[in-house]
Amino acid sequence: MCKKDFMNKVLIIGASGFLGGSLYEFFVSHNYQVGALSRHSNKQDKKFKKHEVDVMDYENLESVIALYDVVINCIGQVTSPIHECVILNTKGVKNIIDAVKKNRNYLVHLSTVSVYGSASTVTEESKVNPESAYGSLKYFSEYQITQNLTNYAILRISNLYGALQVKGILGYILRSFNKNEKTLFFDNDGSLKRYYLHVDDLSSIIKLVIDNRVKGVYNVIGSDFLTIKQLISLSEKALDYNFDVQYETKLPFENIGKVDNSKLEEQINYYSRHTIEDYLLRIKQ
Repeated sequence: MCKKDFMNKVLIIGASGFLGGSLYEFFVSHNYQVGALSRHSNKQDKKFKKHEVDVMDYENLESVIALYDVVINCIGQVTSPIHECVILNTKGVKNIIDAVKKNRNYLVHLSTVSVYGSASTVTEESKVNPESAYGSLKYFSEYQITQNLTNYAILRISNLYGALQVKGILGYILRSFNKNEKTLFFDNDGSLKRYYLHVDDLSSIIKLVIDNRVKGVYNVIGSDFLTIKQLISLSEKALDYNFDVQYETKLPFENIGKVDNSKLEEQINYYSRHTIEDYLLRIKQ
């Protein structure tokens, strides 16, 4: 079978997580032929084209990747346990690179704006300076890709939110709300700033990136840009709920004043359809 015969075949690696699962649902709904690869799959979910393969198993991984034209890599989006983050972003990504290179796939690799560390303003040309093990490992996976492939898009994404999310700052707030727990603890003074991007908006962006075969490294951010204190205030108002928030006095790390995403806007026409306020109001209803 020629490559052109399966140009709409997309493999999502790391499909069992929040991001990968959301991408799977999105691409299926847009009539792509989609495969879901993960170490563990839900045997009862018949709608998934499942490949229960560990990315550490190169032979089986390569045989699956050979069936697809586009590979979306979602693995390595973990901060704990850190040893898992290490192995996924080193050996795991290396195996994906080797298989993609052999089969001449188009790779979309999902990274993070955390690779920049703290800065007033960053573009894709800014010097990377990660201040956490997670940011460092994500940049190492980027480095492996840029040194070994040419047919790729690396997307440095901001904080995600959406249905079924359990991790992240907003996930923490909503878990506490759903459990009727008032107290929130943060390891900084509340001045940590983040862009927030709904997972459905990211899915739409990735589709445009794939359809246009965009290549290179790009920042991807949402329309909401909030400090933790602003996010708490917005959440309390939308949810009609009061938290008892306890902050530490230290300044946050990986704090960025502005992330420039104009490079991607020049390549594709997109805008964020979702806001955190609307998302929270729907939850309250």
